[in-house]
Amino acid sequence: MSPARRLLLLLLLLLLLALSLLHPASATDCHPEDKEVLLRIKSALHNPYHLASWDPDTDCCSWYCLKCDEVTHRVISIFFLQADLTGQIPSAIGDLPYLQYLNLRRVSNFSGPIPNSLTKLKYLKFLRINWVNLTGPIPSFLGQLKNLTYLNLSFNKLTGGIPDSLSTIPALGYVSLNRNQLTGKIPASLANLKGNDLYLILSHNSLSGELPATFAGVDFVKLDLSRNKLQGDASLVFGRNKSTYYIDISRNQFKFDLSKAKFNKSLTYLYMNHNKIYGSIPKAMESVHFLNVSYNRQCGEIPVGGRLQSFDDTVYFHNRCLCGAPLDSCK
Repeated sequence: MSPARRLLLLLLLLLLLALSLLHPASATDCHPEDKEVLLRIKSALHNPYHLASWDPDTDCCSWYCLKCDEVTHRVISIFFLQADLTGQIPSAIGDLPYLQYLNLRRVSNFSGPIPNSLTKLKYLKFLRINWVNLTGPIPSFLGQLKNLTYLNLSFNKLTGGIPDSLSTIPALGYVSLNRNQLTGKIPASLANLKGNDLYLILSHNSLSGELPATFAGVDFVKLDLSRNKLQGDASLVFGRNKSTYYIDISRNQFKFDLSKAKFNKSLTYLYMNHNKIYGSIPKAMESVHFLNVSYNRQCGEIPVGGRLQSFDDTVYFHNRCLCGAPLDSCK
């Protein structure tokens, strides 16, 4: 072979190598098994327009409503947001073995239960299924999702109690079950949640009974128990050494002496209205930025100092005998 021909061949090889580096033939192609599962999901949802990009002749890592890992090209995220989809959550989602994030929010025509097939998602970290018209109980099999850190099943039609199995998930720190039709007591086992930042949001249900005594030892970041049928002493959720910034126990039947409660300085939001709370308002509450203690049975003078005089009178009214600014002066 002549030197000129040898040089030409070398240049062609270099050109092909450069093109392959700029446009790798299959670097973004998702795994064929993942593609097959995605097409089954699309079929189960009656091939909706919302998933028009899910074309079998294209790379599925380029499809809308999902994300692939940049290295392995396996599907790691599915998100249907404000979508007009009809049917139930496709059980085939459980056949995406590397899925880490499942986010189904405001899916207008979904219904039915959470499929058992989700237990196969051993890498799932984030599970949000809200505004989806879910029915049935919160399945205890969610406890098998050992990598879960975030669980949001709010704004659905879930019934029954809260399963103890949620407390067995090692790093679960965010639990939102609000705006459902849940009943029964709050499980004491929820005190065993081990996430770094604990959020427990159970508002707008029909939960009843007293709070678990174990909650006294839990440092929640945010705790919302409002609009239930809970009763007894809720002061155990407070604590001078806690780092809680948000507590809402309003619109329940809690009954305790507020003057004996201990408050941490980081507490910013405190809503206790519409209960049977009695006693005086402690000066330790003066650093709270947002407050409502109306419709209770409290008495005494509102302490002077901090922010307690900066609120309007609606924060305090309909109590037994509170007085002092911003209410009428004490006699």
